[in-house]
Amino acid sequence: MTEQFAQQSGDPQEICTENGIRFSAKCSPKFRSCLLTLHFYVQRTAETAPVHALLTDLLTASSADEPDIAAMSLRLESLYAADFSAKLSLFGDCAGLIFTASWLDDRFALNGEAVTDAMLELVLGCLLRPNAANGAFRDPEFRICKQNLLDDIDCMQNDKRSYALKQAAAHAYCNEPAAIPAHGSRKYAEAVTAEQAFRLWQEILQTAPVDIVCITPEPKPQIAEKLLDALQSCRHMPVQPVAFTSPSPPKPEPQTVAEDVDAGQSKLVLIYKYRAIPREVLAVLCGMLGGISESLLFTNIREKQGLCYYCVLQNSVYKHALVIDSGMDPAQADSVRLAADAQIGALKNGEFTDEMMEQAILQFEYQAAAAQDAPDSMAAVEAARFRRSDPRDAAALADAMRQVTRTQIAEAAMQLVPDTVYLLRAAEGEGADPDAG
Repeated sequence: MTEQFAQQSGDPQEICTENGIRFSAKCSPKFRSCLLTLHFYVQRTAETAPVHALLTDLLTASSADEPDIAAMSLRLESLYAADFSAKLSLFGDCAGLIFTASWLDDRFALNGEAVTDAMLELVLGCLLRPNAANGAFRDPEFRICKQNLLDDIDCMQNDKRSYALKQAAAHAYCNEPAAIPAHGSRKYAEAVTAEQAFRLWQEILQTAPVDIVCITPEPKPQIAEKLLDALQSCRHMPVQPVAFTSPSPPKPEPQTVAEDVDAGQSKLVLIYKYRAIPREVLAVLCGMLGGISESLLFTNIREKQGLCYYCVLQNSVYKHALVIDSGMDPAQADSVRLAADAQIGALKNGEFTDEMMEQAILQFEYQAAAAQDAPDSMAAVEAARFRRSDPRDAAALADAMRQVTRTQIAEAAMQLVPDTVYLLRAAEGEGADPDAG
């Protein structure tokens, strides 16, 4: 490691290495457990996407030391019901394989066991000594995890809202990695072999940027020492940093796509793209548009006009896109689209109150304060800070949000360009069921 910093209780610790590993630790005495997250950031292709999803299940199910699911479960139970899990998350064109371990702090172990050291050994065993032989993951664990992946892909296909969002992204980000579904396609998932998965994991260990976040009740310097020494042993050259932000260029004209489905409820996804909006301005805008209890989308489209069952705003910050998705009766789809455009028009024309701006800021401050009450939320905030390359904490960002003017909001709204309209159109006459599809 190139830098080390002493850590006192409550003070943050950060270590960065020349070969692409960042370690960040925070202490909060109010907690009674420890949490560790390891983010391996990877570039995506249609062929590797399902392998990435498979690895998150495969590497937490067993290891060379705990060679099957039953043995892994028993080992975790013996460590005061500790947990080790993983998930795949998308960040624009990149993906993150996020491994999370949580365990009871050593001070509360009944017989003085070194729970932290045992968990570090388990985590490193899973990542560096996986359940593999002769360059391939072993069966039956590989076969079970692969079937789980195929089942997940099928479930996503059958969930109408997830399917609509996936299809809308495929059209909005055509020919960009962000168009690839999180779990990949069934075609490529079926073709994944145990050898291919093992080979790709070894490549990730050697070349992927890694961000590690640790939240503990008191300083535990052995965590950084053991993790960095073990992970750096896999690397012999500098690792290129990942570029998280990859704005998607807007289409010359909005693209409208409709697909028929046998369901009782239509799904509409609207994607707007923008060039560059300061983070504090975008936070206030998104709060007023879809984040607060009296947001424009909720109040006007769902409550006053009763056009839809739900209307949700998502900010795809790394692609510079806002996504509005909603579910409605088939006959209301056009009305919902026009109403959504009208709410953005209201922002452009300054048709919002100062109270709404303040409510958006208060909502942000509430969520930021709530994040400090749980180790997993604290870790997620720290990881997001790294991905955004924004050193500001929540208080500094809230201060910046209070400096945002009405003119800045209107100018930001004018950047929102309609790009993709995707309609999953339910058959007329099927009956409107808010829970259908």
